[in-house]
Amino acid sequence: MDLYPYKSGLGLVEPVALIGYNVCIISAGVRHYRKVRWLEAIPPFQFLNIGAVAAASTSAKTQAVNLEAWDGEFVQLRWFVLDNVQVRMYLPQATGRIVLKRIQGIVDMNTPLIDPDLHLTEIFYWEDRVPWFEAINAGDYATLATRLKGMGYRFITDRLSDAEVESIKKGLTQCSYLPSAGEAGQEQ
Repeated sequence: MDLYPYKSGLGLVEPVALIGYNVCIISAGVRHYRKVRWLEAIPPFQFLNIGAVAAASTSAKTQAVNLEAWDGEFVQLRWFVLDNVQVRMYLPQATGRIVLKRIQGIVDMNTPLIDPDLHLTEIFYWEDRVPWFEAINAGDYATLATRLKGMGYRFITDRLSDAEVESIKKGLTQCSYLPSAGEAGQEQ
């Protein structure tokens, strides 16, 4: 089974790795070489309510603390918006995601109509380096809620030995590379 980011077969989200697979989580330029020890599905759940947003205004950036993972874990998440607002994502707080040179893309409640498998919203993050979200209300009336829902997988990992990492770097051992973001730290 080929596993890689943004893939969907018969269902909405497939895990990017299975138990025993090697992964390299790239977080702010730091590569974390890990072996998946366990994975667990995360069914759809509301992970954030930014709250009310006044007409023709933008909310403050809000951290999605309900998405935090434990040390040594990473999360694969696809998300969508439940209310009539546009949402921008930042990972980490100061770095916009879905960005081109001059604009930052948004996700709104119509995104699942265009991309039913939510490929365009798939993210990976390492440990507690979770995304931040900002809501934009372009309407002429206030919204009472800005709810975001997500689903995916949580992966518990172990550090690879130096010999295993060298084998991956030489191309002798397979590894899935996962684009993430977050605070730069020591390579583990």
